[in-house]
Amino acid sequence: MEYKATYTKEEVDELMEWFSNNEYENAVDIGHGQHIMDVKKCVNALRHTTTTQYTNSTFSGSICVLFKIREELIKQGKVKGF
Repeated sequence: MEYKATYTKEEVDELMEWFSNNEYENAVDIGHGQHIMDVKKCVNALRHTTTTQYTNSTFSGSICVLFKIREELIKQGKVKGF
């Protein structure tokens, strides 16, 4: 997903549901020198901000990171069943 200034409740709910309902490896490179060593910990750390601040553009970068993590997990074949 491209960066957006704000997100909808539906987008955020779908994203959080995806992380809750899928099994994935715990480390992923998301590009530009960014490597997430513990995906579950990262998702849990950003969950509250994502679900409460999705209309606040101050936090859109953090939310975009979660979309990028999901995209790269799928692209790199690190999701069980994909």
